Amino acid sequence: MKDIILENGKLKAHVNAFGAEWKGLEKDGLEYLYSGDPAYYGRTSPTLFPIIGRFLSDTYYVGDRAYRLPLNGFAMDRNFTAEEQEKDRVTFLLVSDERTKEGYPFDFELRVTYALEGDHMTVRHAVRNTGTAEMPFGVGCHTAYRWPLEEGEDPSGYRLCFEKEENITSFNPFNWKTPGFVRGKTRPLDHSLFENFTRSMTDIASDWIEFRAPSGHGVRIQRKEYPFLAMWSLPDEKAQLVCLEPCTSVHAGGATTLNDRMGIIVLPAGECCEKEFTVTPF
Repeated sequence: MKDIILENGKLKAHVNAFGAEWKGLEKDGLEYLYSGDPAYYGRTSPTLFPIIGRFLSDTYYVGDRAYRLPLNGFAMDRNFTAEEQEKDRVTFLLVSDERTKEGYPFDFELRVTYALEGDHMTVRHAVRNTGTAEMPFGVGCHTAYRWPLEEGEDPSGYRLCFEKEENITSFNPFNWKTPGFVRGKTRPLDHSLFENFTRSMTDIASDWIEFRAPSGHGVRIQRKEYPFLAMWSLPDEKAQLVCLEPCTSVHAGGATTLNDRMGIIVLPAGECCEKEFTVTPF
């Protein structure tokens, strides 16, 4: 499926209706997003819905009935409709159907909007419950950035920078915790951090987080409306990517229902939940 190109004179972005996926972000000739090399991670920034992470054996229950959901849900592997499109923004739409109900028995509309606004990209998720029962869900983006951003840079010189002083415990999908994963305003990055899978963080005081290169380039992620930040890469420098994933919910430990998952949103019938984050390249 052909990418849609968004431009506003300052930034250029590529997005695609398959998975409502953000595929590229360019400023002054520098590309910030990962290429999607299938040898390491074959995507760039697909939409995660209605779960982030997975269930044991990909199986969960609604009442007494068992359902199956794949890793990170089904939205990332569905074709969305481009509902509205202008030169600097597009809204993709996915509506529940018989196929989605095989694994998720709820009626919904999921809209994902990408908009270039000045010097930043805004990513907006709007989830509407079109059914008659409460609907539990999580939503997020599996955004992969180039690491390093420029050829020849040392990836070990990169770091996460936080707006405020932090004392954050990270945890992985098995709920193995690392107290003090972030102390203060910076966290050096190294591929060895990911030997035990995804690092997730919550109770983040900062509204924004930066992924910063030794050169001074990087991105600022304004993620206040997303209580979790999942972080993933491979423990191999050849991968040359790091995923920084604003999300409303994550997986940690055992869960057999959607409502057991950390941070799950329960949306009443007929209501809409909207969340957005921004990414500013520099």
